[in-house]
Amino acid sequence: MEVQFTVPWSYSDEVDTTFPLPDDYEYWRPLVKHFLERTDTVEIHCWNEEQEAIQGIQSVLNSSVQVGSHMTIIEISNDKNVQDILLNKYKKNNRFKWFTVNLMFHGEVIFHSGHWATEFAFTARNTEEALWIQGVTPRNTDFFFY
Repeated sequence: MEVQFTVPWSYSDEVDTTFPLPDDYEYWRPLVKHFLERTDTVEIHCWNEEQEAIQGIQSVLNSSVQVGSHMTIIEISNDKNVQDILLNKYKKNNRFKWFTVNLMFHGEVIFHSGHWATEFAFTARNTEEALWIQGVTPRNTDFFFY
């Protein structure tokens, strides 16, 4: 079963931002931890101007980097250092650091997080997994199953 969902968010008047900010990112850790168990590669996309986020990854991880005309794509093998960054260092000043995070297995995306962790897609192994995901996401999350 394919699942897509969008967590509720808003634009903040208090913070100079051009991207959505959820009330909190409490859903991020359990979701990513769950999918990291079956991931061999992590792919992180940042806008080229997000140099602090890009350098933050490159300075601590051995990664492959592709710089395009607008986006920088960083590909990293899944290991304890990557897991630490994804689970514990995913935000700064209450903002999510990366535009897109793809968790992959054998070159196939098994979990997609886009638009600064507000839009998601994955293939559920079964109904129980889909229900579990619904249980860790914020109330009013919009789900689409197909």
